[in-house]
Amino acid sequence: MYKLPDGQLDIYAVYSPLEQLLDTENRFVRWAREIPWEELERELSSKLYARRGAPAAPLRLTLGITLLQQRFNLSDAEVLRQVSENPYMQYFIGRNEYTHEPPCSEKLLRSFRRRLGDAEWRLVGKLARGMR
Repeated sequence: MYKLPDGQLDIYAVYSPLEQLLDTENRFVRWAREIPWEELERELSSKLYARRGAPAAPLRLTLGITLLQQRFNLSDAEVLRQVSENPYMQYFIGRNEYTHEPPCSEKLLRSFRRRLGDAEWRLVGKLARGMR
């Protein structure tokens, strides 16, 4: 089950501890600003997530990891390892604080990719190619 944000102000929308520490000209910070996350969430949530079951992971997390994976041609294990080690990548996928923990499991990534249709894969490819 996936729930779109309800419009309630999130404390991290005002203050993000991680964002305060990062170089705003870093490529991951720039890419995060360039990608229309909210628009993608509205467009893709109905296509990718069931209406029942456990709450789904945030789209920015799963899509962000998939974009990094495509951009750098990484395996599931390697992209999760690199995200765990890199605060800029964590910012890119929507984390507000740095942690050494993997953001999700390889199983979640496989499940997310299985749900992508041809149109969604084309969009992922287009976005990943635009990350230069």
